[in-house]
Amino acid sequence: MDSTLTWKQHIDEIQRKVTKTVNALSSLGGSTWGVAMREMRKIYKGVAVPQMMYACSAWSNANWRTRDKPYTERTLSKLQSLQARASRVISGAYKAASIPALDVETYLLPVEQQIFKHNVDTLGRVGPAERRHTEEEARRNKKKSPRRAIEQAIRDRQGPDIRRQEHIVPYIVPPWWQGPQTFIETNTEEAQIKHEQIIQDEPDAVHIYTDGSGIGGHIGAAAVCTTTQETKSAYMGDDTTSTVYAGELQGISLALQIAQEDRSRGNSRSKVLIYTDNQAAIRSTAKPKGKSGAYLLTSIAKQIDELQLQGLNTEIRWVPAHIGIQGNEEADRAAKEATGWREGDLTGPKAAEPQQLYPLRSTMKTWSHKETMMSWERDWISETRGRASFRHTPKPSRKVVDLHDGLSKKHSALLTQLRTEKIGLKDFLYNRKIPGISSNRCPCGSDRQTVAHVLLRCRQHRQLRDQELGRLRGRNNLRKLLNERKAAAKAIKFIELTQILGQFQDRDLNRQS
Repeated sequence: MDSTLTWKQHIDEIQRKVTKTVNALSSLGGSTWGVAMREMRKIYKGVAVPQMMYACSAWSNANWRTRDKPYTERTLSKLQSLQARASRVISGAYKAASIPALDVETYLLPVEQQIFKHNVDTLGRVGPAERRHTEEEARRNKKKSPRRAIEQAIRDRQGPDIRRQEHIVPYIVPPWWQGPQTFIETNTEEAQIKHEQIIQDEPDAVHIYTDGSGIGGHIGAAAVCTTTQETKSAYMGDDTTSTVYAGELQGISLALQIAQEDRSRGNSRSKVLIYTDNQAAIRSTAKPKGKSGAYLLTSIAKQIDELQLQGLNTEIRWVPAHIGIQGNEEADRAAKEATGWREGDLTGPKAAEPQQLYPLRSTMKTWSHKETMMSWERDWISETRGRASFRHTPKPSRKVVDLHDGLSKKHSALLTQLRTEKIGLKDFLYNRKIPGISSNRCPCGSDRQTVAHVLLRCRQHRQLRDQELGRLRGRNNLRKLLNERKAAAKAIKFIELTQILGQFQDRDLNRQS
């Protein structure tokens, strides 16, 4: 029982659980055997990270004896050590490899960034504290609540206004709701043929094409009615407010507005036919659910109900994009122009914003992801440790994990050690003062025995190097050699055949020699 609410017991319990998980992970593989690197990474992210981040939004914002910081350096150090140990198990790296380098080599978000991202995503789900309580706390100079602390952290980074975010209700329509009829053909050809047939068979319907578009970081929506020769468009804000999916939904809402106005003018139509090239929007409209974009789906459901009460049924049909369907092309252009875009790198006025426009929950998640990646990148650039890995990967990237595709655990460990330069070569071992290593010189006598020397210059292995690396592009460039999959695989084989690393020696080769 945490009687003083310092969260120490909670952090200790996290440490116990994650340590147990990492111990289990280590039983699945060592540096020369076991489960492949990518699979071990998946297990860690799926099991250990949720254990580490459990109740994070509360304990990381307790502000208890932390000198105005969200949590203590001791807490952060404990969690970083846990992730570092897991990274060594996953990658087969030496203990000497620094924590920042391990994070990059395994492409695991550093703990500090994980905490921030988890907090923002949590606040996006539960919403901010009530403003009345926030003002009272500030007036009394009381300790900030976790929600208020997270909200302040978002403001400090100039993030989206959480208080303007859309409100998502548990359900939008009752289970018995009869929505629009929707049609999605199996392929482009069938959809095109069906579209041409519908145009001929439904001369008394109102035909409306819709589209949502994202261009230059801005989102636009449009609906073009070929029956009444009318176009409606809306500017949906930038990509911190809306997504292209939201633009597609707004386009459908604009189409229903056109149909309602056409009906109010006394025109008698057989049905409303809406065409869109976004299948996700069609499915969401048919079965609205309480998820990101719910406020748009609520509006669409009400509009459909109003048309049904007037005896006008709605059909929403999928049409393929960019195959020359005139209405679809016009809607696409109108949606782009709604953002202020004009052909020929020109700009023009944006369309008016709709009456209801709220930042989506999904855009908050997108912002938190981008912000944590940018923060990680800045920290990695300014970091003094792990500079060998930095030379290969100056910007954290998933491509590092892709290098390990198709490699055994043994070869993955060798690649990681080559990239970090924490490897069983004389230069590293001598600097670590390993017993029995009296010099850092290579047996060839020309230089220190480093990764670059062995891979690029060592005279003892010149013939083997020519045999294995041959005319490989970039064979004289260490970064290219260890940063491209095919080249890295050849470099690994070359190092293995030299038999200079006791950890990775091939017993079969030793027997043959």
